[in-house]
Amino acid sequence: MTAEHAPLMLWIEGLVALGFALAFLLHAFVAFQPQHVEHHPARVRIGALIQGMTVGLAFGFVMLPLRTGYMQFRGIDVPGIPYISSLALLPAFLLLWIIRRGALLKAPYVKNYLRAYRRASLLKAKDDALKALAKLDQIEGRRASA
Repeated sequence: MTAEHAPLMLWIEGLVALGFALAFLLHAFVAFQPQHVEHHPARVRIGALIQGMTVGLAFGFVMLPLRTGYMQFRGIDVPGIPYISSLALLPAFLLLWIIRRGALLKAPYVKNYLRAYRRASLLKAKDDALKALAKLDQIEGRRASA
C-alpha cells in the first residue's frame, strides 16, 4: 500500500539554504580585508556560514513555501506544495525578527563566531561609509573631515 500525499521537495529548500550559506561565506572571503577582521579569519568565516545558513533556512523552508502557496492561491499549479504552508507566516516573521534583534549573538556555542562576523561586517560598513563621505566631501569641495 502506498500513502496518498503530496511529495515533499526538500531538496529545493535545502539548496536554497545551502546557496545562502555559501553566498555569505563567499562574501566573507571576498569583502573583508585584514583591517576588518579583529578575530581569527576562520572564526569570521564560520560565523558567516552560520549566519548564512540561518537566513537560508528562513528563506528556504519558510518563505519559499509561502511563495509557492501564494502561487497556488493565484491559480498557478505547483505540484507537491501543500496549501498549509501559509501557516508558516507568523513563525517566519518571528524568526526574521529574532535574527534582526541579534538574539543569535547570545546563543551558546555559536555566539563567538557570530559576534566575530558581526564585528567584521560593522567595521566594513564603517569603512565604506567613511569612504563615501570622503568622496562626497571631495565632490562638494569641502575639506576632508577628520
